[in-house]
Amino acid sequence: MYLIYGAGSVGKCYVEQCNMSNITDVEITDSNSSLWGTLLEGHTIISPKDAFQRDYKYIIIAAESRAYRQIRTQIEGYAKNTPIVSYGRTVIWNDRYSYDMGNIKLLEPLKNDIYLLEDFASHIEHETLNDLEKFAIWGKHTRLDKWMHYYEAYDRAFSKYRNRPVSILEIGVRGGGSLQMWRDYFGKNGMDVTVYGIDIDPRCKEHETEKMKIFIGSQEDKEFLNQVKKEIGKMDIIIDDGGHTMNQQIVSLEVLWDCLKDDGTYLCEDTCTSYMADFGGKYKGLNTFIEYSKNLIDYIHAENSETDELQANHWSEEVKSLSYYNGMVFIEKSSRKNRMYNWIIEEGE
Repeated sequence: MYLIYGAGSVGKCYVEQCNMSNITDVEITDSNSSLWGTLLEGHTIISPKDAFQRDYKYIIIAAESRAYRQIRTQIEGYAKNTPIVSYGRTVIWNDRYSYDMGNIKLLEPLKNDIYLLEDFASHIEHETLNDLEKFAIWGKHTRLDKWMHYYEAYDRAFSKYRNRPVSILEIGVRGGGSLQMWRDYFGKNGMDVTVYGIDIDPRCKEHETEKMKIFIGSQEDKEFLNQVKKEIGKMDIIIDDGGHTMNQQIVSLEVLWDCLKDDGTYLCEDTCTSYMADFGGKYKGLNTFIEYSKNLIDYIHAENSETDELQANHWSEEVKSLSYYNGMVFIEKSSRKNRMYNWIIEEGE
């Protein structure tokens, strides 16, 4: 039996995943007494007092990183000898739909269950892991929240920047682990790596080091973003893993695009929110980031347009390619102003 501590949005998502995996041996608790006795995804929320009278394999704190520290401090005295872990250090395995694991292969089939990340990793063929996946599992880092299939996509898009000096800006610092991951990934072989972060939470400044500068402000604030641009210059990579609302994602792309070097890559993460009402999303919604980015597909073909409805613009000249993954949109930048594209090789005799 597992105890899930936290009945908020993170806990709800976690329990949903357990239900989809047919993992039923879970109980849920929360410090909010108004929730006791109510249902969360079919499970009755019990009080912490009742919960700590029972035995569990693990107590899993399903809460944001800041709340995790506070909750852990509160419950350590009541948890007896039961291990307390963050939900981010667990894997809910479902062999029916599985995780999108990229190139990772398992040594043997696993049963549906909740695994500690280290235990799950022991079932992986290590030679199928890339450097990002190895760092996420075994590296020395603070809180790092990324979907498993992101790591393969990162490696595909960003490996070309390795073994050379690189500059990277990530919106959304949170626990600071991803900034540390970029320094490790790009810093192999003594390469010079410049890492910047943006977050709206002033407490994220605690993750700042001599090698990582963090700016505090809103990614929707154009004046703030323009000030950041003046300070950091041109970037090889820009990643938006911030608030994930439609306006935040669109504003950040529009303002920061010219901060990207020619041959740079812009990544917007967690674009699944384009389909979620809480973030301003909606299927085929005109103002979602996904629909906005689809327009770029038209713009890079604008020179072939036979209608005035589609005219070339700066996106037509500056977007080289777009790659879509579940929850990710990569946009490559490259000047096409003077390109030669009509190279035709005819069949020889």
